Amino acid sequence: MRTSQRIPLPQRLPESLLIHRSKIRSQDSEPVQRGTVRFIIFVFTVLTIQITGCSFFNRVDSEKSKPKALDKVIANQSASIDANSNKDVRFDGGLLLGNTDNVAYQPNELSSLFVELIETEKWSSARSLIGLYPDVVLKILLGEGKSSLTQPQLIALARLFDQKWQGSSGDSWESFTRSSQKDAAVIGFLESRQAFLLHVGNNQPKEALELNLVSDLESGQSQLAIAEAARLEGIAYLMLEEYPNSIERLSQSVNLLKQSHPYQASKVGLLLGEAQRHAGRHEQWKASWNDAIAIQSRWINDRRLMDPEFWKKAAFLRPVSTPWPASTIRQLEIGLGDTSLEFGAEQTLDNEAVIWATVGVQCLKRHESQNAILALKKSEALIASRSLKDELQMQQALAMIDGGQPGPASAILLRLSSTDRLIGDRAQAILATLKLQNGSLAQGMNLLQSAIKTCNQWPRSERLRAQADYGLSYLMRGREEQGIALLNHVHEKFIAIDDIDQANQCLWNIATYYKQTDQTSEYRAALKKLKEMESL
Repeated sequence: MRTSQRIPLPQRLPESLLIHRSKIRSQDSEPVQRGTVRFIIFVFTVLTIQITGCSFFNRVDSEKSKPKALDKVIANQSASIDANSNKDVRFDGGLLLGNTDNVAYQPNELSSLFVELIETEKWSSARSLIGLYPDVVLKILLGEGKSSLTQPQLIALARLFDQKWQGSSGDSWESFTRSSQKDAAVIGFLESRQAFLLHVGNNQPKEALELNLVSDLESGQSQLAIAEAARLEGIAYLMLEEYPNSIERLSQSVNLLKQSHPYQASKVGLLLGEAQRHAGRHEQWKASWNDAIAIQSRWINDRRLMDPEFWKKAAFLRPVSTPWPASTIRQLEIGLGDTSLEFGAEQTLDNEAVIWATVGVQCLKRHESQNAILALKKSEALIASRSLKDELQMQQALAMIDGGQPGPASAILLRLSSTDRLIGDRAQAILATLKLQNGSLAQGMNLLQSAIKTCNQWPRSERLRAQADYGLSYLMRGREEQGIALLNHVHEKFIAIDDIDQANQCLWNIATYYKQTDQTSEYRAALKKLKEMESL
Protein backbone atom coordinates (compact mmCIF):
# COMPACT_ATOMS: atom_id res chain seq x y z
CA MET A 1 0.00 0.00 0.00
CA ARG A 2 1.47 3.29 -1.08
CA THR A 3 0.49 6.85 -0.37
CA SER A 4 1.90 10.07 -1.69
CA GLN A 5 2.96 11.45 1.69
CA ARG A 6 4.21 8.83 4.05
CA ILE A 7 7.29 7.84 5.93
CA PRO A 8 8.11 4.35 4.67
CA LEU A 9 9.21 3.13 8.06
CA PRO A 10 8.70 -0.61 8.54
CA GLN A 11 6.01 -1.20 11.13
CA ARG A 12 5.13 -4.67 12.30
CA LEU A 13 2.86 -6.35 14.73
CA PRO A 14 4.60 -8.75 17.08
CA GLU A 15 5.16 -12.28 15.80
CA SER A 16 2.03 -13.34 17.63
CA LEU A 17 -0.02 -10.98 15.46
CA LEU A 18 1.42 -11.16 11.98
CA ILE A 19 -1.73 -10.52 10.00
CA HIS A 20 -0.64 -9.24 6.62
CA ARG A 21 2.53 -10.08 4.74
CA SER A 22 4.08 -7.55 2.41
CA LYS A 23 7.34 -7.51 0.54
CA ILE A 24 9.95 -4.80 1.15
CA ARG A 25 9.19 -1.80 -0.99
CA SER A 26 11.34 1.23 -1.61
CA GLN A 27 9.99 4.74 -1.92
CA ASP A 28 11.34 8.15 -1.10
CA SER A 29 14.71 6.38 -0.82
CA GLU A 30 13.75 4.56 2.39
CA PRO A 31 12.99 0.81 2.29
CA VAL A 32 10.00 -0.70 3.98
CA GLN A 33 10.79 -4.03 5.58
CA ARG A 34 8.80 -7.12 4.66
CA GLY A 35 6.41 -8.09 7.37
CA THR A 36 3.27 -6.78 8.89
CA VAL A 37 2.23 -3.58 10.44
CA ARG A 38 2.51 -2.69 14.03
CA PHE A 39 -0.05 0.00 14.73
CA ILE A 40 0.86 3.21 13.02
CA ILE A 41 -2.19 5.37 13.48
CA PHE A 42 -2.23 7.23 16.71
CA VAL A 43 -5.39 8.96 17.86
CA PHE A 44 -4.99 12.01 20.04
CA THR A 45 -7.54 13.38 22.46
CA VAL A 46 -7.04 17.02 21.53
CA LEU A 47 -6.39 16.78 17.79
CA THR A 48 -7.24 13.83 15.55
CA ILE A 49 -4.20 12.90 13.44
CA GLN A 50 -3.91 10.09 10.92
CA ILE A 51 -0.38 8.80 10.64
CA THR A 52 -0.05 7.32 7.18
CA GLY A 53 2.01 4.31 6.32
CA CYS A 54 1.49 0.60 6.05
CA SER A 55 -1.51 0.78 8.32
CA PHE A 56 -4.35 -1.48 9.30
CA PHE A 57 -6.51 1.61 9.60
CA ASN A 58 -7.89 3.89 6.91
CA ARG A 59 -9.79 6.20 9.22
CA VAL A 60 -9.17 7.15 12.81
CA ASP A 61 -12.88 7.25 13.52
CA SER A 62 -13.42 3.79 12.06
CA GLU A 63 -14.89 2.52 15.33
CA LYS A 64 -18.03 4.43 14.42
CA SER A 65 -17.94 4.24 10.65
CA LYS A 66 -16.94 0.59 10.06
CA PRO A 67 -18.77 -2.62 10.87
CA LYS A 68 -17.17 -4.54 13.69
CA ALA A 69 -15.30 -7.41 12.07
CA LEU A 70 -15.05 -9.41 15.29
CA ASP A 71 -18.83 -9.23 15.74
CA LYS A 72 -19.20 -10.60 12.23
CA VAL A 73 -16.90 -13.45 13.11
CA ILE A 74 -19.02 -14.36 16.12
CA ALA A 75 -22.08 -14.30 13.87
CA ASN A 76 -20.31 -16.53 11.29
CA GLN A 77 -20.24 -13.70 8.78
CA SER A 78 -16.49 -13.43 8.31
CA ALA A 79 -15.15 -11.97 5.12
CA SER A 80 -14.57 -14.16 2.10
CA ILE A 81 -11.14 -15.70 1.63
CA ASP A 82 -9.13 -15.40 -1.52
CA ALA A 83 -7.70 -18.85 -2.22
CA ASN A 84 -6.18 -19.25 -5.66
CA SER A 85 -4.98 -22.81 -5.30
CA ASN A 86 -6.49 -26.10 -6.34
CA LYS A 87 -5.42 -27.59 -3.01
CA ASP A 88 -8.16 -25.96 -0.97
CA VAL A 89 -9.05 -27.69 2.28
CA ARG A 90 -11.83 -26.48 4.55
CA PHE A 91 -11.81 -27.18 8.27
CA ASP A 92 -14.60 -26.70 10.78
CA GLY A 93 -14.78 -23.08 11.84
CA GLY A 94 -14.36 -21.65 8.35
CA LEU A 95 -10.58 -22.09 7.97
CA LEU A 96 -9.62 -22.47 4.33
CA LEU A 97 -6.19 -23.78 3.44
CA GLY A 98 -4.81 -23.29 -0.03
CA ASN A 99 -1.48 -24.63 -1.27
CA THR A 100 0.14 -26.30 1.71
CA ASP A 101 3.51 -26.39 -0.05
CA ASN A 102 3.73 -22.60 0.10
CA VAL A 103 6.99 -20.93 1.06
CA ALA A 104 7.52 -17.35 2.05
CA TYR A 105 10.18 -16.55 -0.54
CA GLN A 106 11.62 -17.74 -3.79
CA PRO A 107 15.33 -16.95 -4.35
CA ASN A 108 14.61 -14.07 -6.74
CA GLU A 109 12.19 -12.50 -4.25
CA LEU A 110 14.57 -12.75 -1.32
CA SER A 111 17.48 -11.42 -3.37
CA SER A 112 15.43 -8.32 -4.18
CA LEU A 113 14.98 -7.70 -0.47
CA PHE A 114 18.68 -8.05 0.16
CA VAL A 115 19.43 -5.52 -2.58
CA GLU A 116 17.48 -2.84 -0.73
CA LEU A 117 18.82 -3.78 2.70
CA ILE A 118 22.44 -3.82 1.58
CA GLU A 119 22.09 -0.57 -0.39
CA THR A 120 20.80 1.17 2.72
CA GLU A 121 23.20 -0.65 5.08
CA LYS A 122 20.43 -2.36 7.04
CA TRP A 123 22.82 -5.05 8.22
CA SER A 124 20.85 -6.24 11.24
CA SER A 125 17.74 -6.65 9.12
CA ALA A 126 19.75 -8.58 6.55
CA ARG A 127 21.13 -10.87 9.25
CA SER A 128 17.60 -11.47 10.48
CA LEU A 129 16.49 -12.65 7.05
CA ILE A 130 19.55 -14.89 6.74
CA GLY A 131 18.67 -16.43 10.08
CA LEU A 132 15.10 -17.14 8.99
CA TYR A 133 15.79 -18.38 5.47
CA PRO A 134 19.21 -20.09 5.32
CA ASP A 135 17.94 -22.64 2.79
CA VAL A 136 16.81 -19.92 0.37
CA VAL A 137 20.02 -17.92 0.81
CA LEU A 138 22.01 -21.02 -0.16
CA LYS A 139 20.11 -21.15 -3.44
CA ILE A 140 20.92 -17.50 -4.10
CA LEU A 141 24.62 -18.08 -3.44
CA LEU A 142 24.57 -21.01 -5.88
CA GLY A 143 23.01 -18.89 -8.60
CA GLU A 144 19.45 -20.20 -8.50
CA GLY A 145 16.72 -17.79 -9.51
CA LYS A 146 17.32 -14.49 -11.23
CA SER A 147 19.20 -12.65 -8.55
CA SER A 148 19.19 -8.87 -8.73
CA LEU A 149 22.24 -8.61 -6.47
CA THR A 150 25.36 -7.06 -7.92
CA GLN A 151 28.62 -8.91 -7.39
CA PRO A 152 29.71 -6.70 -4.42
CA GLN A 153 26.25 -7.17 -2.88
CA LEU A 154 26.43 -10.93 -3.39
CA ILE A 155 29.83 -10.97 -1.68
CA ALA A 156 28.36 -8.98 1.24
CA LEU A 157 25.50 -11.50 1.48
CA ALA A 158 27.96 -14.39 1.45
CA ARG A 159 30.00 -12.75 4.22
CA LEU A 160 26.90 -12.37 6.40
CA PHE A 161 25.92 -15.97 5.71
CA ASP A 162 29.37 -17.15 6.80
CA GLN A 163 29.11 -15.12 10.00
CA LYS A 164 25.83 -16.81 10.84
CA TRP A 165 26.27 -20.38 9.66
CA GLN A 166 29.93 -21.22 9.10
CA GLY A 167 31.45 -23.64 11.60
CA SER A 168 35.21 -23.79 12.06
CA SER A 169 37.64 -22.09 9.72
CA GLY A 170 37.78 -23.34 6.17
CA ASP A 171 36.48 -22.62 2.70
CA SER A 172 33.90 -19.85 3.00
CA TRP A 173 30.97 -18.75 0.92
CA GLU A 174 32.61 -15.36 0.58
CA SER A 175 35.65 -16.93 -1.09
CA PHE A 176 33.37 -19.10 -3.25
CA THR A 177 31.43 -16.02 -4.37
CA ARG A 178 34.61 -14.16 -5.22
CA SER A 179 35.84 -17.19 -7.17
CA SER A 180 32.61 -17.31 -9.14
CA GLN A 181 33.81 -14.21 -11.00
CA LYS A 182 37.43 -15.10 -11.66
CA ASP A 183 38.02 -18.83 -11.18
CA ALA A 184 37.35 -20.64 -14.47
CA ALA A 185 36.63 -23.93 -12.70
CA VAL A 186 33.99 -22.41 -10.42
CA ILE A 187 32.44 -20.39 -13.25
CA GLY A 188 32.21 -23.53 -15.35
CA PHE A 189 30.78 -25.47 -12.42
CA LEU A 190 27.95 -22.99 -11.89
CA GLU A 191 27.04 -23.14 -15.56
CA SER A 192 27.15 -26.94 -15.58
CA ARG A 193 25.16 -27.04 -12.34
CA GLN A 194 22.23 -25.29 -13.99
CA ALA A 195 22.27 -27.81 -16.84
CA PHE A 196 22.56 -30.66 -14.31
CA LEU A 197 19.50 -29.45 -12.40
CA LEU A 198 17.55 -29.17 -15.65
CA HIS A 199 18.36 -32.79 -16.55
CA VAL A 200 17.44 -34.03 -13.09
CA GLY A 201 14.21 -32.05 -13.18
CA ASN A 202 13.38 -33.77 -16.47
CA ASN A 203 14.15 -37.19 -14.94
CA GLN A 204 17.34 -37.55 -16.98
CA PRO A 205 19.96 -38.54 -14.37
CA LYS A 206 22.22 -40.27 -16.92
CA GLU A 207 22.47 -37.14 -19.04
CA ALA A 208 23.13 -35.14 -15.85
CA LEU A 209 26.03 -37.39 -14.83
CA GLU A 210 27.62 -37.00 -18.27
CA LEU A 211 28.42 -33.42 -17.26
CA ASN A 212 31.12 -34.80 -14.89
CA LEU A 213 30.69 -32.13 -12.23
CA VAL A 214 33.04 -33.70 -9.67
CA SER A 215 35.88 -34.71 -11.98
CA ASP A 216 35.94 -31.26 -13.56
CA LEU A 217 36.44 -29.72 -10.11
CA GLU A 218 38.84 -32.13 -8.43
CA SER A 219 41.81 -30.00 -9.37
CA GLY A 220 40.00 -26.79 -8.41
CA GLN A 221 40.37 -24.78 -5.23
CA SER A 222 36.78 -24.52 -4.00
CA GLN A 223 35.85 -27.22 -1.50
CA LEU A 224 32.29 -25.86 -1.42
CA ALA A 225 31.97 -26.37 -5.18
CA ILE A 226 33.30 -29.92 -4.92
CA ALA A 227 30.93 -30.69 -2.05
CA GLU A 228 27.96 -29.39 -4.02
CA ALA A 229 29.01 -31.29 -7.14
CA ALA A 230 29.32 -34.49 -5.10
CA ARG A 231 25.89 -33.91 -3.57
CA LEU A 232 24.27 -33.48 -6.97
CA GLU A 233 25.94 -36.55 -8.44
CA GLY A 234 24.91 -38.51 -5.34
CA ILE A 235 21.29 -37.57 -6.03
CA ALA A 236 21.56 -38.61 -9.68
CA TYR A 237 23.06 -41.98 -8.74
CA LEU A 238 20.27 -42.42 -6.20
CA MET A 239 17.72 -41.83 -8.97
CA LEU A 240 19.45 -44.50 -11.06
CA GLU A 241 19.42 -46.88 -8.07
CA GLU A 242 23.23 -47.10 -8.22
CA TYR A 243 23.43 -46.99 -4.45
CA PRO A 244 27.17 -47.65 -3.85
CA ASN A 245 28.06 -44.74 -6.18
CA SER A 246 25.45 -42.57 -4.49
CA ILE A 247 26.84 -43.38 -1.04
CA GLU A 248 30.37 -42.62 -2.20
CA ARG A 249 29.44 -39.20 -3.58
CA LEU A 250 27.20 -38.19 -0.68
CA SER A 251 29.81 -39.32 1.86
CA GLN A 252 32.36 -37.19 0.02
CA SER A 253 30.06 -34.19 0.27
CA VAL A 254 29.38 -34.69 3.99
CA ASN A 255 33.09 -35.07 4.78
CA LEU A 256 33.92 -31.84 2.95
CA LEU A 257 31.18 -29.91 4.72
CA LYS A 258 30.97 -31.21 8.28
CA GLN A 259 33.71 -29.05 9.80
CA SER A 260 33.16 -25.71 8.13
CA HIS A 261 29.52 -25.99 7.10
CA PRO A 262 27.69 -28.35 9.47
CA TYR A 263 24.27 -26.93 8.56
CA GLN A 264 24.71 -28.04 4.96
CA ALA A 265 26.30 -31.31 6.08
CA SER A 266 23.18 -32.15 8.09
CA LYS A 267 20.99 -31.77 5.01
CA VAL A 268 23.26 -33.96 2.89
CA GLY A 269 23.42 -36.43 5.78
CA LEU A 270 19.71 -37.20 5.41
CA LEU A 271 20.28 -37.99 1.73
CA LEU A 272 23.22 -40.20 2.61
CA GLY A 273 21.08 -42.13 5.06
CA GLU A 274 18.46 -42.68 2.37
CA ALA A 275 21.07 -44.10 -0.03
CA GLN A 276 22.35 -46.36 2.73
CA ARG A 277 18.81 -47.55 3.44
CA HIS A 278 18.31 -48.54 -0.19
CA ALA A 279 21.65 -50.33 -0.15
CA GLY A 280 20.58 -52.35 2.88
CA ARG A 281 23.21 -50.76 5.16
CA HIS A 282 20.82 -50.20 8.04
CA GLU A 283 23.32 -49.45 10.78
CA GLN A 284 25.04 -46.84 8.64
CA TRP A 285 21.63 -45.39 7.79
CA LYS A 286 20.80 -44.96 11.48
CA ALA A 287 24.18 -43.34 12.16
CA SER A 288 23.82 -40.85 9.30
CA TRP A 289 20.28 -39.95 10.33
CA ASN A 290 21.31 -39.47 13.97
CA ASP A 291 24.28 -37.29 13.02
CA ALA A 292 22.13 -35.09 10.79
CA ILE A 293 19.39 -34.41 13.35
CA ALA A 294 21.97 -33.87 16.12
CA ILE A 295 23.49 -30.97 14.16
CA GLN A 296 20.15 -29.33 13.42
CA SER A 297 18.82 -29.72 16.96
CA ARG A 298 21.97 -28.21 18.45
CA TRP A 299 21.93 -25.23 16.10
CA ILE A 300 18.28 -24.50 16.83
CA ASN A 301 19.41 -23.17 20.19
CA ASP A 302 22.99 -22.17 19.43
CA ARG A 303 22.16 -20.05 16.39
CA ARG A 304 18.35 -20.05 16.14
CA LEU A 305 18.32 -22.20 13.04
CA MET A 306 14.99 -22.21 11.16
CA ASP A 307 14.67 -25.01 8.62
CA PRO A 308 11.27 -26.69 9.02
CA GLU A 309 11.64 -28.65 5.79
CA PHE A 310 14.60 -30.48 7.32
CA TRP A 311 12.45 -31.78 10.19
CA LYS A 312 9.68 -32.83 7.83
CA LYS A 313 12.19 -34.89 5.87
CA ALA A 314 13.82 -36.22 9.02
CA ALA A 315 10.43 -37.46 10.24
CA PHE A 316 9.70 -39.09 6.90
CA LEU A 317 13.16 -40.71 6.64
CA ARG A 318 13.43 -41.87 10.26
CA PRO A 319 14.76 -45.45 10.39
CA VAL A 320 12.18 -48.05 11.26
CA SER A 321 11.99 -48.83 14.99
CA THR A 322 14.48 -46.05 15.73
CA PRO A 323 13.20 -43.62 18.39
CA TRP A 324 13.94 -39.95 18.35
CA PRO A 325 17.06 -39.48 20.53
CA ALA A 326 16.31 -38.00 23.94
CA SER A 327 19.03 -35.37 23.45
CA THR A 328 17.44 -34.19 20.21
CA ILE A 329 13.97 -34.00 21.73
CA ARG A 330 15.36 -32.07 24.68
CA GLN A 331 17.01 -29.52 22.39
CA LEU A 332 13.76 -29.06 20.47
CA GLU A 333 11.81 -28.66 23.71
CA ILE A 334 14.23 -25.93 24.78
CA GLY A 335 13.73 -24.26 21.42
CA LEU A 336 9.98 -24.24 22.03
CA GLY A 337 10.31 -22.97 25.59
CA ASP A 338 9.33 -19.36 24.92
CA THR A 339 6.03 -20.39 23.34
CA SER A 340 4.56 -22.13 26.45
CA LEU A 341 4.67 -25.42 24.53
CA GLU A 342 6.03 -27.46 27.41
CA PHE A 343 6.20 -31.09 26.39
CA GLY A 344 7.07 -33.93 28.70
CA ALA A 345 6.61 -37.65 29.17
CA GLU A 346 3.30 -37.11 30.91
CA GLN A 347 2.04 -34.80 28.15
CA THR A 348 2.50 -36.94 25.05
CA LEU A 349 2.70 -40.56 24.01
CA ASP A 350 4.82 -39.80 21.00
CA ASN A 351 7.94 -37.63 20.64
CA GLU A 352 6.81 -36.99 17.09
CA ALA A 353 4.51 -34.36 18.63
CA VAL A 354 7.58 -32.30 19.57
CA ILE A 355 8.89 -32.58 16.01
CA TRP A 356 5.67 -31.33 14.44
CA ALA A 357 5.32 -28.55 16.99
CA THR A 358 8.84 -27.44 16.05
CA VAL A 359 7.93 -27.53 12.35
CA GLY A 360 4.79 -25.51 13.06
CA VAL A 361 6.50 -22.82 15.14
CA GLN A 362 9.37 -22.49 12.65
CA CYS A 363 6.95 -22.20 9.72
CA LEU A 364 5.03 -19.51 11.60
CA LYS A 365 8.20 -17.51 12.23
CA ARG A 366 8.99 -17.78 8.51
CA HIS A 367 5.42 -16.68 7.66
CA GLU A 368 4.60 -20.01 6.00
CA SER A 369 1.27 -19.98 7.74
CA GLN A 370 -0.59 -22.82 6.05
CA ASN A 371 2.30 -25.21 6.58
CA ALA A 372 2.36 -24.08 10.21
CA ILE A 373 -1.33 -24.83 10.75
CA LEU A 374 -1.09 -28.38 9.42
CA ALA A 375 2.07 -29.17 11.40
CA LEU A 376 0.54 -27.85 14.63
CA LYS A 377 -2.61 -29.89 14.03
CA LYS A 378 -0.46 -33.00 13.61
CA SER A 379 1.24 -32.26 16.91
CA GLU A 380 -2.09 -31.66 18.64
CA ALA A 381 -3.38 -35.05 17.46
CA LEU A 382 -0.47 -36.82 19.18
CA ILE A 383 -0.91 -35.42 22.69
CA ALA A 384 -3.30 -36.03 25.56
CA SER A 385 -2.82 -32.97 27.79
CA ARG A 386 -5.68 -30.48 27.56
CA SER A 387 -3.48 -27.54 28.50
CA LEU A 388 -0.92 -28.43 25.85
CA LYS A 389 -3.67 -28.84 23.26
CA ASP A 390 -4.82 -25.32 24.16
CA GLU A 391 -1.29 -23.98 23.65
CA LEU A 392 -1.06 -25.67 20.27
CA GLN A 393 -4.42 -24.21 19.31
CA MET A 394 -3.14 -20.79 20.35
CA GLN A 395 -0.25 -21.24 17.90
CA GLN A 396 -2.70 -22.36 15.22
CA ALA A 397 -4.72 -19.19 15.76
CA LEU A 398 -1.59 -17.09 15.34
CA ALA A 399 -0.82 -18.91 12.10
CA MET A 400 -4.35 -18.24 10.87
CA ILE A 401 -3.92 -14.55 11.62
CA ASP A 402 -0.56 -14.62 9.85
CA GLY A 403 -2.27 -16.14 6.83
CA GLY A 404 -4.94 -13.46 6.69
CA GLN A 405 -7.77 -15.50 8.21
CA PRO A 406 -8.68 -13.71 11.45
CA GLY A 407 -12.20 -15.16 11.48
CA PRO A 408 -11.32 -18.78 12.28
CA ALA A 409 -8.51 -17.53 14.53
CA SER A 410 -10.93 -15.42 16.54
CA ALA A 411 -13.19 -18.41 17.08
CA ILE A 412 -10.29 -20.26 18.71
CA LEU A 413 -9.19 -17.24 20.72
CA LEU A 414 -12.69 -16.59 22.01
CA ARG A 415 -12.86 -20.13 23.38
CA LEU A 416 -9.38 -19.87 24.91
CA SER A 417 -10.19 -16.53 26.51
CA SER A 418 -12.78 -18.25 28.69
CA THR A 419 -10.48 -21.04 29.92
CA ASP A 420 -7.44 -20.88 32.21
CA ARG A 421 -6.66 -17.35 33.42
CA LEU A 422 -3.18 -17.07 31.91
CA ILE A 423 -3.88 -18.47 28.46
CA GLY A 424 -7.22 -16.67 28.58
CA ASP A 425 -5.53 -13.33 29.12
CA ARG A 426 -3.03 -14.02 26.36
CA ALA A 427 -5.85 -14.90 23.96
CA GLN A 428 -7.72 -11.78 25.05
CA ALA A 429 -4.68 -9.62 24.30
CA ILE A 430 -4.61 -10.91 20.74
CA LEU A 431 -8.34 -10.33 20.37
CA ALA A 432 -7.76 -6.81 21.65
CA THR A 433 -5.23 -6.19 18.93
CA LEU A 434 -7.65 -7.48 16.31
CA LYS A 435 -10.23 -5.06 17.68
CA LEU A 436 -7.77 -2.19 17.35
CA GLN A 437 -6.89 -3.35 13.86
CA ASN A 438 -10.54 -3.15 12.88
CA GLY A 439 -10.85 0.35 14.29
CA SER A 440 -12.58 -0.45 17.60
CA LEU A 441 -10.25 1.71 19.64
CA ALA A 442 -12.13 1.86 22.95
CA GLN A 443 -12.98 -1.84 23.00
CA GLY A 444 -9.47 -2.86 22.03
CA MET A 445 -7.91 -0.65 24.68
CA ASN A 446 -10.17 -2.00 27.39
CA LEU A 447 -9.51 -5.63 26.45
CA LEU A 448 -5.75 -5.07 26.30
CA GLN A 449 -5.67 -3.20 29.59
CA SER A 450 -7.54 -6.02 31.29
CA ALA A 451 -5.45 -8.82 29.76
CA ILE A 452 -2.00 -7.36 30.35
CA LYS A 453 -2.35 -7.43 34.15
CA THR A 454 -0.99 -11.01 34.21
CA CYS A 455 1.69 -10.48 31.53
CA ASN A 456 4.57 -11.01 33.98
CA GLN A 457 3.58 -14.68 33.98
CA TRP A 458 3.50 -14.99 30.18
CA PRO A 459 6.35 -16.32 28.01
CA ARG A 460 9.04 -13.65 27.84
CA SER A 461 8.83 -12.69 24.16
CA GLU A 462 5.06 -12.81 24.20
CA ARG A 463 5.02 -10.52 27.24
CA LEU A 464 7.34 -8.02 25.61
CA ARG A 465 5.36 -7.95 22.39
CA ALA A 466 2.14 -7.34 24.33
CA GLN A 467 3.81 -4.54 26.27
CA ALA A 468 4.98 -2.99 23.02
CA ASP A 469 1.40 -3.06 21.77
CA TYR A 470 0.27 -1.51 25.03
CA GLY A 471 2.81 1.27 24.54
CA LEU A 472 1.41 1.91 21.08
CA SER A 473 -2.10 1.96 22.46
CA TYR A 474 -1.02 4.73 24.87
CA LEU A 475 0.11 6.75 21.87
CA MET A 476 -3.18 6.06 20.14
CA ARG A 477 -4.93 7.69 23.09
CA GLY A 478 -2.59 10.66 23.12
CA ARG A 479 -0.58 9.62 26.19
CA GLU A 480 2.83 10.30 24.71
CA GLU A 481 4.98 10.14 27.82
CA GLN A 482 3.71 6.71 28.90
CA GLY A 483 3.74 5.30 25.38
CA ILE A 484 7.28 6.36 24.49
CA ALA A 485 8.60 5.26 27.89
CA LEU A 486 7.06 1.80 27.53
CA LEU A 487 8.32 1.35 23.97
CA ASN A 488 11.83 2.35 25.04
CA HIS A 489 11.66 -0.05 27.97
CA VAL A 490 10.57 -2.94 25.74
CA HIS A 491 13.23 -2.02 23.19
CA GLU A 492 15.95 -2.43 25.80
CA LYS A 493 14.49 -5.77 26.92
CA PHE A 494 14.51 -7.06 23.34
CA ILE A 495 18.14 -5.99 23.01
CA ALA A 496 18.96 -7.90 26.21
CA ILE A 497 17.59 -11.16 24.76
CA ASP A 498 19.23 -10.50 21.38
CA ASP A 499 15.92 -10.12 19.54
CA ILE A 500 17.18 -7.39 17.25
CA ASP A 501 14.24 -7.60 14.87
CA GLN A 502 11.63 -6.81 17.53
CA ALA A 503 13.86 -4.16 19.10
CA ASN A 504 14.13 -2.59 15.67
CA GLN A 505 10.35 -2.48 15.34
CA CYS A 506 9.99 -0.58 18.61
CA LEU A 507 12.39 2.07 17.38
CA TRP A 508 10.65 2.34 14.00
CA ASN A 509 7.36 3.03 15.76
CA ILE A 510 8.96 5.68 17.95
CA ALA A 511 10.62 7.31 14.93
CA THR A 512 7.36 7.33 12.98
CA TYR A 513 5.49 8.88 15.88
CA TYR A 514 8.03 11.69 16.23
CA LYS A 515 8.07 12.31 12.49
CA GLN A 516 4.32 12.59 12.20
CA THR A 517 4.05 14.84 15.23
CA ASP A 518 6.74 17.18 13.86
CA GLN A 519 9.20 16.56 16.70
CA THR A 520 12.22 16.88 14.45
CA SER A 521 15.05 16.57 16.96
CA GLU A 522 13.49 13.50 18.60
CA TYR A 523 12.89 11.96 15.18
CA ARG A 524 16.52 12.44 14.18
CA ALA A 525 17.68 10.94 17.47
CA ALA A 526 15.50 7.87 16.87
CA LEU A 527 16.84 7.47 13.32
CA LYS A 528 20.40 7.73 14.63
CA LYS A 529 19.69 5.01 17.17
CA LEU A 530 18.20 2.85 14.42
CA LYS A 531 21.27 3.31 12.27
CA GLU A 532 23.49 2.27 15.17
CA MET A 533 21.35 -0.83 15.70
CA GLU A 534 21.56 -1.81 12.04
CA SER A 535 25.34 -1.75 12.22
CA LEU A 536 25.49 -4.22 15.14
